[in-house]
Parts: sequence; structure tokens; C-alpha cells
Amino acid sequence: MKKIFTFLTLGIIMSISTGIAKKDNTQIIANESFSNGAVKVDNTQIINGLKRITVTIPYLGMNGEKIEGQANFYCKPELLKSKNKIPVYCGVHYDSSQKTIKKYCDWGFAVVTPCFDKLPGKFIFGNSYNFNKAMIQWTRRLPFVDRTKMIFGGGSAGGYMTLAMGSEFFPVAALISDLPCVNWDYGCNYLLANQKSSGCLLPPDKPRPLPVLALIAPGVNLATAIFGNDLSSDVWYTLSPISYVNRISSPVMVTAATGDMLCTIDMFTPKKFFTLDKKLFPKDYVRDFKKLTSNPKASKTLVESIPEKKLSTHIIPLPKKIHQFTPGDKKMLDDTAYDLPPQKEIDRPWSKEKQWNLVILNEGAPLPYIGHNRYYWNTNPRSFVSHYKIQKPQVEQLNSAKLQRLLERYMDKLSDVAILATGKPANRLNYKKLEQLDVLAGLLDFARIGPEYAKRIENLYRISALKPFGKTLDFKKLKKLQSEINKISVK
Repeated sequence: MKKIFTFLTLGIIMSISTGIAKKDNTQIIANESFSNGAVKVDNTQIINGLKRITVTIPYLGMNGEKIEGQANFYCKPELLKSKNKIPVYCGVHYDSSQKTIKKYCDWGFAVVTPCFDKLPGKFIFGNSYNFNKAMIQWTRRLPFVDRTKMIFGGGSAGGYMTLAMGSEFFPVAALISDLPCVNWDYGCNYLLANQKSSGCLLPPDKPRPLPVLALIAPGVNLATAIFGNDLSSDVWYTLSPISYVNRISSPVMVTAATGDMLCTIDMFTPKKFFTLDKKLFPKDYVRDFKKLTSNPKASKTLVESIPEKKLSTHIIPLPKKIHQFTPGDKKMLDDTAYDLPPQKEIDRPWSKEKQWNLVILNEGAPLPYIGHNRYYWNTNPRSFVSHYKIQKPQVEQLNSAKLQRLLERYMDKLSDVAILATGKPANRLNYKKLEQLDVLAGLLDFARIGPEYAKRIENLYRISALKPFGKTLDFKKLKKLQSEINKISVK
């Protein structure tokens, strides 16, 4: 029976995809013709030696309303001329810096990233969430993209979005989340509690005791306007990556810094790295994790949310020669443009044996004027990216929680979504047929990798409570559904 299964599965899988683009890729990005959600090409340019294609992406907002946003696709022209499938780095939420874009293109990736200035609803868990989903879905529809070799990444709000998108899509090669907020119950209470101490409530001409925190603290008002004023409600836990680590099944590298004043180290680990010099801070400045976490469900750090067998923690000590930011340092918020002598690159440590890698930059205690980092670090996930650029996904990447999310997306009804202040669940789905196409593509891609991958899908589907494809899963049926949806979705 095993030999028969293997023969049949391999035949089906090979009919699904060869893994090779059949024609030159240079002209493949074009206007789509879906009835709903079709992406349009705005312009094509050569920027710093890279081909940049700007597109307009329709998507559905939190209330189901139709919205449009823009994204940029970057790639080396010679890579586009290849007939091989191309790996992609998706920089999420913010538009990736030119430094990051060049880095990943030099590493052999295409890059897709939002046009942040032209993105309606920029707020992190407002409509930006929905746009990033639509952007990634469009990228995964490009026929020359290797969907099993897509890496998501971003910093700060983009770091949070990286984890959020990692919980939605499948398969994903890897996630690189820098300095994210992983616990919004604590995060929102921290911002609200420090609005006065940061100085954000002062008149514009007055100096801020905690200047960078003062820029960020009003963000809690945007959050409560969407999801309500009760910071002890379940909504903030539901929004937090600590609540859905079981749906984040791909390899993950999360970077945190002990000196971070915005996404403090307290939400990542209970380990104490420093004693805060309270004399440097306003008397009413607070950061105690237990006191500021108001919902018992959320009273755990990232480390405490991840099974021990899946987590590896790596602490990078402070280099002997490194630049410390100063109070008047205007480049502190944009170190990508900082003009400093080259510093030796640190390849971030990680473990191949663990799914989750937490990398902690040990820069001592935070200072009042600091944003995310006290020092100008030069670290890179170079070896991590290099490994997962070629490594096929592990068969365990599909688990019951991930399959349930995929099936819910296919059925156009999600569980575990945040409730808006209006009392309605926030919409986190794109156009129905595009969601269905994406789910089918992910399952078929996974099955194509090998017989054990197809068997994994079948076994998990068999015990799933959701059965949108019938009692048992048939890959020929999935392929037929994919073709049928394509036909009826195109004008």
C-alpha cells in the first residue's frame, strides 16, 4: 500500500508543478484580470540597478470595505531573466529601506514591500494588516515566485506584522522579526501609563523627558479608537503573537534589545539584564510587566509562551567598539542612513534544531532618550537567511492549528479575531476567491515537496473538525478546484 500511495502521490504532485518557470520572467508581472481584487501595474523603473515595478493592490478593510494600496517589487534584471523559480523577501508594514532591499537582492532574492506613504490605514493592526495579507497573496500568485522560499521580515511595527503574517500563510520559509511588540496587553498599558511621563501631553514647544517614547505613546489612542478603551479585555491578547504561537509554524528569528524603550525586553523574557537607574527617569515612569499586564491570559512573556523544546535563546554581548546614540542624535530613528565608520558585522546566532530563535542584544539598561536601541548595532541574519533560502520546509510545519486557519480562510470565516469597538469582529479576510486560491496553492505546494508531505496533509485533514473538501482530502480535487476558481474569478 505504501508503494502504491507513493507512486500515485508523486504522479499527482508532478502534475501540480514542476518548480520551473516555463518562460523568461521579465514580462510576467502584468495587470491581473480577476473579477475582484485584480492587481494593476502602475509603472516600471530601474532604481539603483534594480528593476522596480510599482503596483496597486485592492483589498478589503476591517469592516469589509474596498480599499487600495500600493507596493513595490524589486529584483535584479538578470535574476528575472532566469527560468528558475525566484525566492522572495517580503518586507512588511513599513516600506523596506534601500539598504535592506539591496541586501536581499544581493543575496539572490526578489523583494516586495509596501509603499508606506501611499498606504491607507497605516496603523499597525488597523487596515495595514489587511493590506499586507493582500500584498503577500499577490506575490504568491506571481508564476515565477517560489512560494516555498518566501521570507517575511520587518522591524518594530514591521516586526509585529512579520509574526502576524507568519500566522496566516503557509508554507513560509522563515520569519525575521526585529524588535516587535509581542504582547499588546502589556504594550498598550505601557504606552498609556507613560503618556504623562514621556511628555507627549505637553505643548509642542516643550521638551519631552522621554522624547522617542513621547512620539509613540499617542498610538494607544489610535488602538483604543478601533478596539475600545478596555485594556483588560481579551482583544489585546487576541492581537498579540503570544496568543497564536501555535499558528506560527515556520522557522523564526526574533531580535530584542535590553535597551529598548518602545518594545521593552520585559515582554520577551522574565530574565533580568539590568537595574534601571530611576534617577535618570521621571518619577512616574513605569514599566513593570506584572503591574502593567491587566488580563491574566496575557500575563506571560514570549519565552513563556513557546514550548521549551522549540526555543533557543542567544545573547549577543556588547562589542568593545560600538557607537552609543546621544540625546541630540537625529539619526537615532533611522540608522540605515547613519554615516559611521564600518563596524564588523555580527552574524546573528541561531540554532537549526529549534523553530524559534530569540536573539537578545545585551546593551545594558535603557536611557531616557532612546528609541529601540541604545547602540548602533551591525548585525545580520546572514547565515539564517542563507540556510532557509535553500532548505525545504520541514514536514512538521503543517500542524493542526495551521491547517485549521487555512481551512477557515478557505471557508471565509475566521475564529480568534479581535472584536472591534462596534462589537463586530474585525475582518481579516481578502476577497473570497483570492483567499481560496492562496490556500489551495499552499497545500498543493506542500504536497509537491514529497510523499510524506502529502500524507501529513491527509492525516491532519482526517482529524480536522472542518471538512470543506469532503470527508477525505483528494489532491486531484484540490487541483480541479484551483482551476475552477481561476476560471470563474477572471473576467
